[in-house]
Amino acid sequence: MVLSRPRVTLPAMTRAAPLVCLAAAVIIWATTFVVSSTALASTSPAVLTVLRFALAAIVLVPLALRRGGMGRVFLAPITAVLGLTGVAAYYGLQNLGLLQTPAGTAALLQAVLPVATAVLAAVLLGERQSAGTVAGLVAATAGVALVASAGAHVDRGAALVVAGVLAYAIYTVLLRRLGSSPPHSGTAGSGHSDSDAVVLAAATALWGLIFLIPWLVWETASGQAGLPAGPSAVAATLYLGVVGSGGTLLLWTYGAAHTPASLAGIVTAAIPALGYAVAVFAGEPATWGKTAGGFLAVAGVLIATYAATRSTSGTAPSPATSSPLGHRDQGRAELLPDPGRDAAPG
Repeated sequence: MVLSRPRVTLPAMTRAAPLVCLAAAVIIWATTFVVSSTALASTSPAVLTVLRFALAAIVLVPLALRRGGMGRVFLAPITAVLGLTGVAAYYGLQNLGLLQTPAGTAALLQAVLPVATAVLAAVLLGERQSAGTVAGLVAATAGVALVASAGAHVDRGAALVVAGVLAYAIYTVLLRRLGSSPPHSGTAGSGHSDSDAVVLAAATALWGLIFLIPWLVWETASGQAGLPAGPSAVAATLYLGVVGSGGTLLLWTYGAAHTPASLAGIVTAAIPALGYAVAVFAGEPATWGKTAGGFLAVAGVLIATYAATRSTSGTAPSPATSSPLGHRDQGRAELLPDPGRDAAPG
């Protein structure tokens, strides 16, 4: 079966807009580890994850319905895969991991994302990496290993967080694949046509909820379900749902679809450093192992970022797509992907 691939668009934006969206999502994500730990003090992981995306859906679905095409996008098989990897697996495993590992550790382990995304992009999309990018990713991997094994043992919670990050790497590569598809590339009979980031984000959130419901049912039946208790837990849950889930899902869906997958993953370099800094500021004790591993991971990703940026800037855009605006679709200006961005680095 061939997966139909929706086209991701937003109203007319500048060529820098995708990176701005990715950066905004990263800054928000960096705050969510500590906020999630606060909520998990009284809220069970399945309840928190479902509440996050129920709130996100409440925000996104009405916006998507006004834009049209929600039914076609929701029924596309690839949208279900996005909901499984980018919502259910990533956030569910992260919440389970946060029950057993500190927020700062979970933040530092996000350095796995650019590594995993670059590898998957090379295998699935043919995005080639320069020697500098590879060297940086190797250093980042070593730093992540040091963080995960701090204390001379592998943290089970850290393993769960890493598993979730690997799922999100798949999600990021799939989004880039959607952004690289030509307009109206859906398979015959799929009922799927061009889509925009709002619609795709809303449909992804709904699919994530569908995959999370069985976990919630099991947690409730086993007597382990717990609702947010107290003002801080309620505020944390609202922030995670509206801003940390709905907002970032929209920002990342658009940004990753219009950015090379390897570069989109590299933009996440700020998550480990910012997230760990927020956790330490909130009172989590810093350790030499985690701090050293974090510095090594961030340094490696920054090296990879520099190498990838130089490679990308050295690629000439195609004359046909040098304008940031492409054709119009139902009155909305669409950003066409630049074939040069997916070519081998020069």
